[in-house]
Amino acid sequence: MRGFLPDWESLRRHHIPDWFGEAKFGIWSHWGPQSVASSGDWYARHLYGMQPASEPWERRRADRQHAHHRAHYGAGGAKDLFPRWRAERFDPGELIDLYVAAGARYFVALAAHCDNFDLWDSGQHAWNATRIGPRRNIVGAWEKAARAAGLPFGLSFHNNWTWRWLDVAHGADPVTGEPHDGGLTKGDGAGTWWEGLDPAELYPARHAPGAKPPPQVADRFYTRVREAIDRYRPDLVYLDDGRLPFDAGSVVESEPVSTRGLDLLAHYYNTCLTGGLVTVKDVPDADRTAVVLDCERRQLDAAQPYPWQFDTSDGEWFDCSDDDPMFHPRKTSQQVVHTLIDVVSKNGTLLLNVPQRADGTVDARARTLLGEVGDWLRICGEGVYGTTPWKRAAEGATGLGETRGYEGYNEADRAYRPGDIRFTRRGDAVYATLLAWPAGGTAVITSLGTGERLLERRPARVELLGHGPVTWRLAAEALYADLPPTPPTKAAYMLKIT
Repeated sequence: MRGFLPDWESLRRHHIPDWFGEAKFGIWSHWGPQSVASSGDWYARHLYGMQPASEPWERRRADRQHAHHRAHYGAGGAKDLFPRWRAERFDPGELIDLYVAAGARYFVALAAHCDNFDLWDSGQHAWNATRIGPRRNIVGAWEKAARAAGLPFGLSFHNNWTWRWLDVAHGADPVTGEPHDGGLTKGDGAGTWWEGLDPAELYPARHAPGAKPPPQVADRFYTRVREAIDRYRPDLVYLDDGRLPFDAGSVVESEPVSTRGLDLLAHYYNTCLTGGLVTVKDVPDADRTAVVLDCERRQLDAAQPYPWQFDTSDGEWFDCSDDDPMFHPRKTSQQVVHTLIDVVSKNGTLLLNVPQRADGTVDARARTLLGEVGDWLRICGEGVYGTTPWKRAAEGATGLGETRGYEGYNEADRAYRPGDIRFTRRGDAVYATLLAWPAGGTAVITSLGTGERLLERRPARVELLGHGPVTWRLAAEALYADLPPTPPTKAAYMLKIT
């Protein structure tokens, strides 16, 4: 239905496109100038050093990244990473082929991160990848490759955070006392690589910590987002905020609050040929069709009434060569598969970031990870793609618990045990995925016992995907399935009950 108006009542009529609920697994390229340092997340902010208001988890990271920056790049600021980002080996076609082989059914490209650098041929913002660094339209290249492969294409925007991220550029080096580059003017660039560019368009205006941005900051953000949407027609738009940026409840709520986000939603849904969807991170139940819930590294306990997205990364969001425990660890294919089936059982999709080096390549470890996930999906994908939640999402004693990362996340490489099972359904088939292989050789699925009264009728066949039919018996307390001596897949084992 078109004709959306810029208000919640109208936007709640929006229907989440069917492709999203069917895709289940996507790949994200969260890649840009901050990859140059190979020092992980938040680098554009932390290169300026620890700030007085830094949260406890942030302080050690900031000290480490500031020292790294001074050692490798001197006293330059965030802008000085831009020309160092060359993307000289970036081959979007080869990477998209890799992601399709891994089982991805959609692809999302970073359009602008908190460093306020646009990765497309922006007519609104001179600090962009076609003028600096790669001197190439990165978003345009990704869009062309994804469309050629038949993948729905998304764009992510994070530059609403710039107001809170790069305010530090107006301070001074905590070691030397030398002023940072936030106060530079356009004239200061004469004779430098950034001649003709204005730092006042890159860095936020000087303001007190915690001050709210004026409306023109919101206006500029939405003008740039709309330009990218109109030019590249994404099927998905990821907004890195709790609510619509600069509106009430936003991490950067403006003064007065901006309703430009509602204008953007109405325009986008009225013009997107595939219906469009926008994700944010704090969605009231009433708005779950107007915007889609995105959970960053945060798994949910129960199945959701509407499709939602879980996003995570193979390690840090940006390339990181440091394996210090304060950085997010790299993932195993088992963890990715376990997360995928847990999320899908609860009506979600998994968006996995694969960090790229500054030159545009991904490392051998990531390629191995993707290959192993693809191998599993080639066998078990029928119980993932296009499925819907069953009457019960999960059984087993291993829950999500209180595991917390340094930013309050709850994802983890959990030690699942026999009896930890996730369910999906497609048509007349129920899929029960075992997250651990039973040592005794028999799967015990209590949710399928006749005493639970969840099965609509007696099963006709039980099959272990990758192996074939198995003998089984049904009792009041459980369905028992006799498994072969050797698992046919790695990480998780899917039974199809027809």
